[in-house]
Amino acid sequence: MFFTLITLFLIICDQVSKLAVLKYLKPIGTTVVIKDIFSLTYVENRGAAFGILQNSRWIFICATIIILAVLIVYKIKFGPQGKIINTSLCLLISGAIGNLIDRIFRGFVVDMLEVTFIEYPVFNVADCFVVIGAVLLGIYIMFIYKEPEKEMKKND
Repeated sequence: MFFTLITLFLIICDQVSKLAVLKYLKPIGTTVVIKDIFSLTYVENRGAAFGILQNSRWIFICATIIILAVLIVYKIKFGPQGKIINTSLCLLISGAIGNLIDRIFRGFVVDMLEVTFIEYPVFNVADCFVVIGAVLLGIYIMFIYKEPEKEMKKND
């Protein structure tokens, strides 16, 4: 239940940030937050990370639904397993759903966070959730996860 509430809270945070961007940032385009470091810039992303595969909306919708199904089935099947994997799954599911909502209802993903001191694509809150969730998943797989020991067959 706690997992579900946190996931819903994160999805709401993502969607509220995007609604605020649509209302206040879209009309002006960009506003500098920290000169030469960080800006808020309105972008309609019709592709994936770094703008690849532009206008492939249905591919992303289908792929996201499949990935979400795998993550949710894993969560249901194995239940709570520890803070890192649960946090990872929560962030991955929240971010995926946040961007899926955009693709289904807007036809594009609203991006707004721009790091200006390097050449880097504009991204959003859901993207942050996915990246942090993926890093945590990598840490879990590399350093924490242990394969279950299989029973050795005894030769009689």
